[in-house]
Amino acid sequence: MFKLRSKQIVLPIAALLLFAGSAFTQPPGMHEEGQGRKGMHGCEMSSHKGMIPGLSQEQQEQIKTLRTEYMKTVQPLRNQIGEKKARLRTLTTSDKVNMSQVNKVIEDIGKIKTEMMKLREQHRQEVRKMLNDEQRVFFDARQHSHDGRRHEGMHLKKEMR
Repeated sequence: MFKLRSKQIVLPIAALLLFAGSAFTQPPGMHEEGQGRKGMHGCEMSSHKGMIPGLSQEQQEQIKTLRTEYMKTVQPLRNQIGEKKARLRTLTTSDKVNMSQVNKVIEDIGKIKTEMMKLREQHRQEVRKMLNDEQRVFFDARQHSHDGRRHEGMHLKKEMR
C-alpha cells in the first residue's frame, strides 16, 4: 500500500520537473513568432537597427557591408587563437612542461588579440563616420557600456566544467 502511494506522488512530481526543465532549455527570443536571430541582449545580429535609432536604409546597407568585411578579416584570427589555445593546452598538460614554449604561445595569442582589437576599433570608427551626431551618441554609449564584458557568461560556463 505504501509503495503504491509513493509511486502516485513521485511519478507526477517527476513528470512536472521534466516538463518544467524543458521549458528552460528553449533559447530566449525563439518563442516569439517573426523574430530573427537574436544576439546578446536581444538585439538583431544582422543589423545595427535595434542599436542605433533612425538609421536610413543606405546606412544599414553600408554598416552591413562593413560588418561582413570585418567578420571575414577577423575569422582567420579567431581560428588562429583557437589553434594556439589548443597548442597551449597540450604544452601545459604534458609531463615535462617547457616554459619557453608555453611563454612563446602565450605571446603569440597576445599578438593576435592585439591585432583583433585594432581591427575592431578600426571597424567602429568606420561605422561612426556614417552616423549623424544623435546616432553617434547612441552608438558610443552602447559600445562603452559593453567594454570588458563580452562573452562573460561563456567564460564562466567553461570555468565551471
